[in-house]
Amino acid sequence: MASTQNHHQQLKELLSRGDWDNAQAFWLDLAEQFPDQSDFLLLLVKEFMDVGQSALAADLVSLIVPNLKENGKLHEWLYALKLQAEARPSDKPLRADLVDAYSQIYQADPRLKAILAVAELDQPRTPLPIAVARADALLALQSGTFCQHKSWGFGRVKSFDTTLGQIVVSFAHNPSHSMQLAYAAESLTPVNNEHIEVRKTTDLASLQRLATEEPLGLLRVVLLSHNRAATADRIEATLSGSVVPADQWRKWWENARKLLKKDPHFEFPSKKTAPVVLRTAPVSQQDELLEAFRNAKGLAQQTEVARQLLKLVDELDNADLLVQEFQDALLEVLQKSPVSRQAERIEAAVAIEQLRQHQKAPVEDTVALINARMAEVRDLPALLDNLSAPAQKRVLAILRTSAPARLLREINHLSARDLDEIADLLAPQAEAIQQWIHNQTASLALLGWVCKSIGSPALRKSSPWIDMFQTPALLLAVLEAIESAPNKTASKELRDILFEQEELVADLLAGADSETVRKLVRQIFSSTVFDELDRRSLMARIIKEHPFAQEFLVTNAVKEQPLIVSQASYDRRKAELEDIIQKKIPQNSKEIAQARSYGDLRENFEYKAAKDMQKLLMRRRAELEMLLARAQTTDFAEAKTNAVSIGTSITVTDLATNQPHAYHILGAWDSDPARGIISYPAALAQALLNKKVGDTIDAASETGSQKLRVDRIEKAPAEILQSL
Repeated sequence: MASTQNHHQQLKELLSRGDWDNAQAFWLDLAEQFPDQSDFLLLLVKEFMDVGQSALAADLVSLIVPNLKENGKLHEWLYALKLQAEARPSDKPLRADLVDAYSQIYQADPRLKAILAVAELDQPRTPLPIAVARADALLALQSGTFCQHKSWGFGRVKSFDTTLGQIVVSFAHNPSHSMQLAYAAESLTPVNNEHIEVRKTTDLASLQRLATEEPLGLLRVVLLSHNRAATADRIEATLSGSVVPADQWRKWWENARKLLKKDPHFEFPSKKTAPVVLRTAPVSQQDELLEAFRNAKGLAQQTEVARQLLKLVDELDNADLLVQEFQDALLEVLQKSPVSRQAERIEAAVAIEQLRQHQKAPVEDTVALINARMAEVRDLPALLDNLSAPAQKRVLAILRTSAPARLLREINHLSARDLDEIADLLAPQAEAIQQWIHNQTASLALLGWVCKSIGSPALRKSSPWIDMFQTPALLLAVLEAIESAPNKTASKELRDILFEQEELVADLLAGADSETVRKLVRQIFSSTVFDELDRRSLMARIIKEHPFAQEFLVTNAVKEQPLIVSQASYDRRKAELEDIIQKKIPQNSKEIAQARSYGDLRENFEYKAAKDMQKLLMRRRAELEMLLARAQTTDFAEAKTNAVSIGTSITVTDLATNQPHAYHILGAWDSDPARGIISYPAALAQALLNKKVGDTIDAASETGSQKLRVDRIEKAPAEILQSL
């Protein structure tokens, strides 16, 4: 026994190194040494299959197939034939051998003839692996056995009728669901008597005892029923409300999680969406983390393993040496890593800081380590977007103290999550934010944050300066930003806020004059990014506050105007439309057809999901077709510079501060406030159009007016146009 175990281990080591030739030679030597141990040799052949060497496995197993048959080891013989079928799906003699093997093993089963006919084991048009899978599934589906369907869930076979060619299964949604044998073979998965769903039906009391007395024993049953791995959500769906009372689930799972983390037989994931795994052999957490850290390639992977250690360090015994090794190695790799990989370096510095907090000895100032990395950063908003949430939060906390002015300079480029973290610092920038809103140059993220803040009584109480933004100008800026967004994904969060905060529109229009309301309504009706339902939803909120707006629904008097757009922005929308028509809609049609084949559309979740996606695709297609139909492309080459026009770059001076500002007035879908690019429908652009050098304008402002003087008009630079 010890000898064969050693040989088995040697073969696995050769295969793990990809040394196929020596592994094959080693197996052949063993076949000569142990000619009578065909079972052992068959077990070794399976190792070749497990590493993807099906052709080699088929060649080797063919040498022992005759011996298995002659010695009457029929099940082993059939298994060996199945291994060959994986590599030789069209082998005619092999078909005959498989039919012979099934016939000898299952000769007492009266269903065999019908099953082999449905499986098409003797039909050249059906690949052998598919035929074998059908035969095995149907043979296992005897009356009284249990099965699983991917849409209908767990069921029990009530009858198997070879005359009618159908099987009747009792599902939760239908206690007598009839299925043709061919469909049953493709869609049902037999489950054995130890499967958790079977035991819930036949032996629920013992499972409930396990839940109380041996939680890990119960979880072992669950994981073995799901190929040794299941997510926390899957485990909860399996046990809560049946084995564990629903009102006790959270407490039970918290205790079970602690036990799982300590037991070396289980692998507990660091991510909530990853599965809990039942290992084939026990591994201690310290050994597992250390091996993962030493095998990690590069700073990013090592930092990720360090985070896993940080989550578990309080539960590990004598973890000081492990923490020290992680810290020293991370610091060494950090110092050698390229400065250009800024996000990775910041993540590692934050992890080192957290590791040092777990050491008993005094540690050096780790804030200095993070600040040193931040000094290398030029584009702060881009860096923050690339950091994990914990690292991002830590960096912002440090900058709040060490460099608050740096944060405030970037507020029109930060994400809404970043703005939440520094909300208490923003009051001095209120007037700047207000100016961006009125000039319609505020970013999507900043507009979204302002709208959410207006809808938060707690934040408005602590930061009363937010009230100054509750004006129609904010709603105009929101609509323009959504219209000018490069795609629907970019504006999704702002759209969601606009439609989900039901009182937002009414709050922003409170006290608005009739001309402002009419301007908003015209913008809503002329917009190409809102469908009819969205328009009516917005109009209902406006009419509630200003009933006279009802006239627009009656007359529908808004005339659609052509949209002047850049070729680049037109091409992007056209490419999106072509992708929807040529790829996404056909793929969705296939998914609908596939889901429909599962039957019973009332309980078919795949079908419902596919149909919902179809609605989204058709709606977006209609939107894009309407948008492109109105578009007129231009390269801005003919832009006139005797006055401000579409395609010009202008320099203006704020007469109140004497500060110059540069703007590029381009197409309806071109907007990048960070670079001074504004679309011509934007409020500021509309105020500037047709003005000449020396002219002044009054830009809208709640505090009065912002006087700007036009100092220079020129064609938009080539580098700006090329970057669109």
